[in-house]
Amino acid sequence: MILLDPYAARSCPVKTFNAFDPTTAPALPMDESLREAFGGGSDHRDRVLDLLADVEGAVDLRRARSVEATRAAVASGATVIVGPSLPDDVPGHRRGNTDGLIRDPGAPEPRYWPVRSKPYRVVEKQMGGAELRFSSLAAPARLAVLTDRRYRLFREGSLLELAHSWRMLQAAGWAADEERAGIVGDNQDGSTPSITWVQLTTKFIRTYSKTAGYKLRSPLERYDHEHGFRVHVAEVASVRTGVDDPEPVVRPIRVKECEWCAWWSICRTRMDDDDLSLRIAKAPLDVRELQTLLSLGIMTVAQLAEADIDAILPQYLPLTGHRDRAEARLRQAARRARMLAHGVELERISVDPIGVERAEVDVDFDIETADNGSTYLWGALVSGPGRDPEYVPFVRFTHLTGADEVEVAADFCSWLLELVERHPGLRVYHYSDYEIVHLRRIADRSEDPAIAAALALVPEHFVDLYRYTRDNFVGVDGLGLKVVATRGAGFAWRDEDPGGLQSQEWFNTAVDGADEPTREAARRRVLEYNEDDVRATLAVREWLTRQDAGATAG
Repeated sequence: MILLDPYAARSCPVKTFNAFDPTTAPALPMDESLREAFGGGSDHRDRVLDLLADVEGAVDLRRARSVEATRAAVASGATVIVGPSLPDDVPGHRRGNTDGLIRDPGAPEPRYWPVRSKPYRVVEKQMGGAELRFSSLAAPARLAVLTDRRYRLFREGSLLELAHSWRMLQAAGWAADEERAGIVGDNQDGSTPSITWVQLTTKFIRTYSKTAGYKLRSPLERYDHEHGFRVHVAEVASVRTGVDDPEPVVRPIRVKECEWCAWWSICRTRMDDDDLSLRIAKAPLDVRELQTLLSLGIMTVAQLAEADIDAILPQYLPLTGHRDRAEARLRQAARRARMLAHGVELERISVDPIGVERAEVDVDFDIETADNGSTYLWGALVSGPGRDPEYVPFVRFTHLTGADEVEVAADFCSWLLELVERHPGLRVYHYSDYEIVHLRRIADRSEDPAIAAALALVPEHFVDLYRYTRDNFVGVDGLGLKVVATRGAGFAWRDEDPGGLQSQEWFNTAVDGADEPTREAARRRVLEYNEDDVRATLAVREWLTRQDAGATAG
């Protein structure tokens, strides 16, 4: 019997194939909801369901989940059913549950809308938006227009889950007349969440097909298509015997989802070590693009490196119209494939001088942020002809308040302004606009004069080194600072595992470590990491300068 859960339609179809293929060893069972629970979803869901359980006329089935109990709650006309168990929809190939059911107050008989909680924001601003409805958790059936907002389309997967529950309610005879579903996102600001109601038949999801091109489809249309395809995949897989079986209807492609998929160890054995999706990690081609290449006989890096791109474009482009710049993306992937095939990590793509600006006094700077986004460290490296580089950090090892964040930024900015006053031609180097974004954010919020004055220096004094590398090089693994500094400039960080996310963990230990030696070691690790970041920036610009010097000498 083929029964698919609410996550199947939004997940990789190879999972479905593996799950129903008798010749494939079963993977450890993996409830897709566990990943959300580990990410804070469990606490959010408990809070939401506790509030719904307090609604007058609600029935809470979380401690007694069963289809029979749910059927009885429906028959009783419960206003809210918390933790329902929905009967399997065998003809529709569906199983699974939802977090809650809200009774439609306009229906003469008990009829319901499904609700799910999600640990992230689900709406965003849109002036004039009036398609959505909302209600409080205290009065969930009292809907009102949600003005100037729209659903966040990159959260489409949650709508597919709700559409799955809606179809199950229809099969059970419990669905309301109006195709509507609710999602309770987490505002992530401590406020009480509310239910956002989405009309499941409204066409607002932009999709692409090679026959119809771009088209707006509703959540139900999207779900029915994806669910139907996976039912087909499961049916084909279920009749395999291991003897003279036809080719699978889907093949593994490495995507983000593979990182937490229980089937990955099985899928990996079915992939060539030179598979494009395994080896090209930066600006990778998407699933449709890779499937198109596969249909043209190109599966590996070696095959793409040798391919005549001009020859395949007439067949490739009509099938990848969903992508802007599809030709440029393919050519970039082919360049990376050739680099991989020849063991080249960075490749110069320009012939003109790079021309990095230099001054008598230079400052390389880099910031570190905590996991809540606050900037606690501004690190600077002062250098110039005839002087040894000097590292100057401005840091607060504490859980920063808004005032603390402004204070440490103002300290850095005041120091920088004094340095510019002594050296008017000074240049400040950074890698990408990350530092400028945070400087502008704090300036807009604080109205501190020193921060505002430092921000005013950006157009004339600040130099983004990333722009120079982006305009002159291509990297097989991208052009991040660590890639360019290590593989181009030959720089090495002292820490064996350097990275922004790791530094956030070190900061947490520096503030909340069990004892002073632990905290002190973490503080030292953070400062050394930041110092290495700014020294890496210096190494990159010296390397870029040497490229020009070498070209001149040549």
